Amino acid sequence: MKKRIYSRALLLALVSTMGVSAIAQTKTPADTTKVADPKAGGTANVMLNASADNGPRAVNIGLPASVGGTVILENGLPVTYDYMGQMPTALWRQDAGIAKFGVLNVSETALFASDVGVSVSTWTNRGTEKFKGSAGFITNSFGLLRGDVGISGPMKNGFYYSLTAFINMDPGTFRSNISTFMDKTQIYKGVINKKYGRGQIGLQYKFAYSEAITTKNSPYIYRKDGTVDKISGFRIGRDSYLEQSGILNVIDPITGEAKAWDAMKDLASTSHVIDLMGDHKFDNNMVLDYTLRYHYANSGMYNPYLSNISNAEQPSATPKEGDKRYFYADHPDQPYTGLVQNGMMIAAPSTVKNTVMARLELSKKSEKHHWMVGFHNWYYNADKVNMATYSYQFEAAPNPRALVYEQFDGTNWVSKTDQHGNRNHNVAMQYYNGIDNKMAIVGTEKWTVNDRLTIDMGTRLEWQRIDGDWYSAEDRKAGGTNWVSGKTTDVKKDWFNITGTASATWKALPNLGTPDKPMNLGFLADVMYIQQAGKLSMYAGADDPGIEKCEIPGFSAGVYFNHPMINIVSKMTKIKRTNFKNNSTFNKVVAGETITEKQTISYDVNTIGWTTDILFKPFKGFQLHALLTLQNPKYENYEFEVFGEKFSNNGNVARSVSKTLIEIDPSYSWGKFRLWASARYFSKEYANYPNTLVFAERWETFAGLNFKYDKNVDFSISAVNLLNQSGAQGSISGTNTTTAEQATALYDKPLVGTYIRPFTIEFKTKIKF
Repeated sequence: MKKRIYSRALLLALVSTMGVSAIAQTKTPADTTKVADPKAGGTANVMLNASADNGPRAVNIGLPASVGGTVILENGLPVTYDYMGQMPTALWRQDAGIAKFGVLNVSETALFASDVGVSVSTWTNRGTEKFKGSAGFITNSFGLLRGDVGISGPMKNGFYYSLTAFINMDPGTFRSNISTFMDKTQIYKGVINKKYGRGQIGLQYKFAYSEAITTKNSPYIYRKDGTVDKISGFRIGRDSYLEQSGILNVIDPITGEAKAWDAMKDLASTSHVIDLMGDHKFDNNMVLDYTLRYHYANSGMYNPYLSNISNAEQPSATPKEGDKRYFYADHPDQPYTGLVQNGMMIAAPSTVKNTVMARLELSKKSEKHHWMVGFHNWYYNADKVNMATYSYQFEAAPNPRALVYEQFDGTNWVSKTDQHGNRNHNVAMQYYNGIDNKMAIVGTEKWTVNDRLTIDMGTRLEWQRIDGDWYSAEDRKAGGTNWVSGKTTDVKKDWFNITGTASATWKALPNLGTPDKPMNLGFLADVMYIQQAGKLSMYAGADDPGIEKCEIPGFSAGVYFNHPMINIVSKMTKIKRTNFKNNSTFNKVVAGETITEKQTISYDVNTIGWTTDILFKPFKGFQLHALLTLQNPKYENYEFEVFGEKFSNNGNVARSVSKTLIEIDPSYSWGKFRLWASARYFSKEYANYPNTLVFAERWETFAGLNFKYDKNVDFSISAVNLLNQSGAQGSISGTNTTTAEQATALYDKPLVGTYIRPFTIEFKTKIKF
């Protein structure tokens, strides 16, 4: 009992900071006939997402977050090899087919996912001894329609089955003329599993189709203190800021032909995934656990990058050279005056990616030891992945319309865009083609030295290779076109990556209390060293990214105290990441024109933090979880040159990261009811890399009431952004090189950026049968 209480408190701390603990070999479901249901306040808390509810929340560890957010594994393998080719939420959602849901800390993620951060691990229901079924339905105050149903049971001769269907029709928090639903996703899974005397072997087929535009930007008036106000006629988070036609008029990067792509359908994602999975127990009690996967994807991505907001005024009767006049693209004879949003569209059409993955892990548990040795191989083939780009502009209004404009050259008005309002086609075009491969030996050992001391160790020895071609700046210049007309440049690179982790738990005073009121105190220590190289997708741009291995050393030390009424874990952590690569976009206004340049920047991040996690149970039915994190992540070796100017962000605090994080999660259960709440505090965040713009502190709030009608029927109502805060978070577009002097010119002016998810009421029903 004491161990379970301690483990739960420790996990909560690990989810919220770097924390390195045991590399447990218990990640494989011991009994596939039991369908787990994650409890709120434990690992399920990672699903409370204030930005979106189609995936797990990004857990802050003081380092820049992954492009795709939290890493997701299914049956022990990453859902997608590379976020740049396909987002995980295009083929994974939390549905009725999940038998086990867990959270892996930074060390476990490095060992088993070959990535940096906190990851979510799910395991498929492979069948049940008796027929079981579950169905769920979720809707919200914005018109969400989400449902899933799963059934499982026995067949004959030791065979079992599991079937799952998930459908999501989500309008988001605004109404866009592009589509009624901004996320239309359907996922179907079927499993046939055979149990035999020493184990089981199963086959899963999954089909997924997703049309989704997940971009969330809003214009607002930015204030000096980091707060924002809405611009006239626009509600932050409640009005669509997507150009309303939903048609992308591009120059195809592969053929050079003019194309009209549908932002939803032509950039959609289709997946076919086959998993062969099983486990076998040998005579010597060794267990072989394995998953083999083939994943076919035809996927694209919609990614508009918005920059500055300018003002369109009525031209003078005697215009000067450089003056502009704007018109609606769908009505060229209709002039426009008002705020103009400038931006660059980045659109990746659906292209084929083939992935083959294998995971074989042999383990054995004895009284003192629990070791595992595994082999991983991940092969990823991307077929001519490309992204078309163009500069464009639209009115700063709800459901904005595209604009064309003319510029006075001193004598005449000259059109600067095509008839759709687009220009500079494929100036920042992206292209890559070829393979990525990771082959690794993984090993872990949990050594119970005695009743008081436990030591965990893990290592990953990984060979990584990329072999493909890209379209370099020299190739583009030689080709002389805005599409891949000339030769491309080969890229072949190999790396050998080493990861090592170790942690120790010392139960220094295990018997402080009495048998009726047990108390214990102990100490924790962790150390890790992770190496990670790049991926082929980093060669998408025109500049050579100069990939070098990232090194992530880290260590932590802390203390824990367990009492029937209170559990405390407190840890100090230090972690660093070198050679972090970021494909940044820069803007500069020259003679009234916004010039955009994309460049891969390399830098280091170093942070030290202190986390204290408390679980308090003063009386029956009531529980309070509280978490405090103090951290100070700073940039190092962050110098670059763009537009002929040199810039340095050395010593600056990492963008979009708060130094102080507080989480408070009270809950009370009585009878068939459970009332819960969750509040997260984020201190001031810097909104750009130069640290010249900030976002004010904020709270993210949730609350809910669960009603368990009987053992088979549950109802719940919950609220997101309970305090109905309206504001900004994350980053401000187009300010990557904004100096302190330039920042003052942005005060009380319209800017564009990401925002807090508006107040939402959600209703859930779950039925078991």
